Order: sequence, then structure tokens, then C-alpha cells
Amino acid sequence: MKIVSLVPSASEILCDLGLNKQLVGVSHECNYPPSLSNLTPVTSSNINSYETQREIDNSVRAKVNENLPLYEINTDKINTLAPDIIITQGVCDVCAISNDQVEVMLKGQLCTIPSSTNVISLNGRSFDGICQDIIMLGDHFNRKERSKRIVENAIVKKENMHNMQKHEIRVLCLEWIDPFFSAGHWVPEQIEMAGFISAIGKPGDQSRVITIDEIYESQPDVIAVICCGYNKDKNETFAQDLFKDHRINNLAPFTNNKVYAFDSDAFFSRPTLRILEGAQQLRQTIL
Repeated sequence: MKIVSLVPSASEILCDLGLNKQLVGVSHECNYPPSLSNLTPVTSSNINSYETQREIDNSVRAKVNENLPLYEINTDKINTLAPDIIITQGVCDVCAISNDQVEVMLKGQLCTIPSSTNVISLNGRSFDGICQDIIMLGDHFNRKERSKRIVENAIVKKENMHNMQKHEIRVLCLEWIDPFFSAGHWVPEQIEMAGFISAIGKPGDQSRVITIDEIYESQPDVIAVICCGYNKDKNETFAQDLFKDHRINNLAPFTNNKVYAFDSDAFFSRPTLRILEGAQQLRQTIL
């Protein structure tokens, strides 16, 4: 069986399930585990990642308004690979190739893959949803016991965190800083796992633009910079930029030096069980 994964989280889960050898193609963003670098990338981005956050946000909005794709699928490569299964996602059109785009591109005239090729969409928007996706893939690829063990171990880790002491510390996680975006989906849940209070957003909420007034009204004790898709070094640069932002740099997190940066690409942006490690990092860093 040959599998093409168009989603970093799916690639990671498939490797956890021991399906490395079945993977024949991945997205250009699939970078974990490192062995994925040996596989053929079948996608590319229409957004210049070297632009500023404001420029990227404007580019995304312009393409969405014009109904233009944010990502390209290399149908020639996929035709050559002739996968039996293609895995995509339905969580966020900005973060990765969506199921709708796959259906249009790969079931249309641009691609000659067999009609028997199955397209599977992952839709985990919470810890439970991620676990359900893992179980679903385990069932589909005859890895039921392995997927069950992975989920059971994750549940134990989550319960252990749940039993830790809670703190009345209000944490604002910023998924983007120009414009400001709140963090959505599983991130407020990560804050709660860590034993803190989410200053803006509840588990399951969508990420959204937030105003300066909202940031003030949320009364954060801590700001965590987890700009979507960026590593820790880049987010540390963004955190330093925030200290220069006179609109908010008189808030308590700045005066108390409680602004922290994290590797969002690894531990916050992707719906995988590494969100548990992200929650642990939040707790260890803030306390």
C-alpha cells in the first residue's frame, strides 16, 4: 500500500503507527520525524514565507477573497507515485491543504490517479479529536492495537497533568502578532492542561484577530508567543518585537518580564500528541 500525506500531522501520526515504509510522498511542510526529508514533496506554498507577518496576512486574505489556492499540489508527482491513499485535513485551509482542494485537484482532469484512490481527511480540533484521528488511522491501516496503546499512554499523560496543582495565572497565547491573533482549537486546552487560565479563547474556539482593547481587557499575567508554523528562534524574535510595541508593552507580562517564546511548529501548531509536550513546556517555563 502506498500513502501520500499532504499534512504534517498525518505524516507524524503515520510514522508513530509504524507506516514509514508505506509513505511515498509528503507535503513540503512535513519535517518530523527527520526521516521524512528523504521522501518526495508533492506540494508547495503560494505564500512567501520570507515576508513580514503583515505581508503574509495580506497575501492570505487577498488569495482567499479571490478564491485562489494557498497551496499547490504537484499532480504530475502524484500521478507518478500512484498512491492508494491520500491523507489531507479539514481543520484549517490556511495551515495545510484541505480536503476540498484535494477533491478538486485530484479527482478532476489534472490528475490521472485511479478512481479507487481513497482520500482520508483528519479533523482533530482538540486532544480528544486528535486521539480519534489516531484510532481511525489505526483501524484503516490495520494498526488497531498500536493506535490504542498510543492513545492510552497519551490519556495517562494528560490525566497526570490534570492532577497537578492549578494556578490563577492568566496566559495569553498569540498565534500571530501583526495583526494580533488569538490561539484557537487545542491551544486553550493546552493552557488548561498546564494548570493555567486561558486569557482569550476557550478549547475549540477558532483562532481570530483580536484588538488591543481585547488584549488589555483579558488582563494577561503571561504572554506566550506561538506564531503559527515558526520555530523557537523565530518566535523569540517576534517576542522581542512585542517589547518594542508601545501599544501593549506597558502590560504586566512586559513589566514583569513574563513574555515567552516557544517552538510552535513542533508543539502548538500541529494537531498531534506533541501538544502534550507543549503544555508541559508552558508549565515548566511559566512556573
